[in-house]
Amino acid sequence: MSPNFRPVPRELESDVVEVASNIWTIEAKDYVCYRPPMQPRYPYTHRSVVIRLKDNSLFIISPIKLTSNICNEMNTLGEVKYLVSPNHLHHLRLGDWQQAYPKAKLYASPGLVSKRKDLTFDKTLSTDTTEPGWDGQIEQCVFGSGNGWFDEIVFFHCESRTVIFTDLIMDFDSSIFSPLSRVTTQWNQMYKDTPRGVRLAHTFDRVLLRDSLKTVRTWKPQHLILAHSPWLCLDGEEQVANFLDSVFDWLEPKPFVVETVMTATRFSLLLFVVLPIIGLIVLVADLIYPRFVKRGESQ
Repeated sequence: MSPNFRPVPRELESDVVEVASNIWTIEAKDYVCYRPPMQPRYPYTHRSVVIRLKDNSLFIISPIKLTSNICNEMNTLGEVKYLVSPNHLHHLRLGDWQQAYPKAKLYASPGLVSKRKDLTFDKTLSTDTTEPGWDGQIEQCVFGSGNGWFDEIVFFHCESRTVIFTDLIMDFDSSIFSPLSRVTTQWNQMYKDTPRGVRLAHTFDRVLLRDSLKTVRTWKPQHLILAHSPWLCLDGEEQVANFLDSVFDWLEPKPFVVETVMTATRFSLLLFVVLPIIGLIVLVADLIYPRFVKRGESQ
């Protein structure tokens, strides 16, 4: 059975696309150019997720660039009440939305408050306990220790049975990459997988992630949305379950001795092999190559 990835509509009548009952995505028309740690700079497809709660309020995950059209769409759907960062990398547009919707509550992910001192957050979401405003309607699960370097909050919309991942799973569009970027993204497992950098960041807390994954599986999601993918969502309970099994096979427990040896090996490879090699790639891709091209154009 091939995965049922629902495509993004080719002719978008609106930036806001309905996924299921009371849940939408906001599809960005441009790319976010971002360089992961020790990686070349990549153009990311990206999206926000909008959930309408029973009181007609809107829960926004990973707010993207706010436009007048998006504002009009939000006003049609309901009242923007919750602005949520699912991890410490998805925060760039929170200030714009907070300014546009000053009555909305702003929720940080672990590690974000110290990073964005210019914003006033109502609370940091660092546990699996939901807030009263969305209790019983949206479940949440923290993948990580709650104060680690790369913790992510995974959300589940109960009514539509939709699970929302941000950077724990990625699927890039290789057609927009340079040949070098295709090689590095393949190496970094950025195609329907957990990026290698995220795996390495969770070298020492994989037991916690296994427990979090068990929680997600108990939700039995019918739909799955990623923040970064060229498709809208994955449909079907069995399809989503199989996809999660495939993506998170790296979390499968191993005997203690094997796990210890593998952890030490991963750490050593990261420190003495991976970082120097990727550092060289970044140097060439982001510094030397662009200057070489500009020099050639000016001649």
